[in-house]
Order: sequence, then structure tokens, then C-alpha cells
Amino acid sequence: MKNLIITLIFCCFFSAVFAQEKSDEKIKSLKTAYITETLELTSKEAEKFWPIYNEFERKTDSLYDKKWCSVKNGLETIDSLDEETADALLTEYLSMKEQSVTFKKDFVKRLKTVIPSTKILKLKKAEHDFHKILLEKYGEKK
Repeated sequence: MKNLIITLIFCCFFSAVFAQEKSDEKIKSLKTAYITETLELTSKEAEKFWPIYNEFERKTDSLYDKKWCSVKNGLETIDSLDEETADALLTEYLSMKEQSVTFKKDFVKRLKTVIPSTKILKLKKAEHDFHKILLEKYGEKK
């Protein structure tokens, strides 16, 4: 009986993980289509744009996965932090923000070789609009 319960819990856990991965893939596909359409990327532009964009996304995600966790965990215990630990967290936070700006500058510099500045600005707006749409859809489901 105990093994059956453990097996059921295990199956439920992996079903949830699989559903989340499937959902993430669907959102990524929708985002790709939305950005491509909004920017009116030619096939030549898209061929060069998406590898740069995807690399930027990976670097940014990695940065936040590595650094934000320690900062966030520190914020959750803010009432019990000593000054030295708080100072270290602030330093880590600022380092993360500086690295993020460096990534963005490099990203824009590389994009300028592929698409015009107007499309780069449209990209920023498209990302903002896409996130807004996602939040609205999420709100409708609740």
C-alpha cells in the first residue's frame, strides 16, 4: 500500500512538471510568433535575429537563476539580517543589475547589425505587450 501511494505521488509530480514544461513551450511559441509578427521580421532578419534573442534570454535567465535566488532568500529573512549580511545582499543585487545592463547593451549592439533601431524599440514594446496579454489571460482564468 505504501509503495502504491509513493508511486501515485511520483506520477502526480511528474505530470505536473510535464504540464508546466508543455505550458512553457506553448508560451514560448506564442511569444516567438507574436514578436515575429509585430516586428514584421523578414525571413533573412528572423534567421539572424532569433539566435541573438535566444542567447540573450538564456544569459538573462541564468543570471537571475544564479544571483536572484540568494538576494530573494535574503529578503525573505530581512527582519533578522545583520548589517553585514544586508550589505552583502545589496552588493549582490547591484552586481546582478550591472550584469543585466551589460547583457542588454551587448544585445542591442548585436541586434543593430541585424535589424534597424526602430524594430529594436518595437521589440521592447512587443515584449511588454505580450507580458501584459499573458497577465490578462492569467487573470481571466482565476
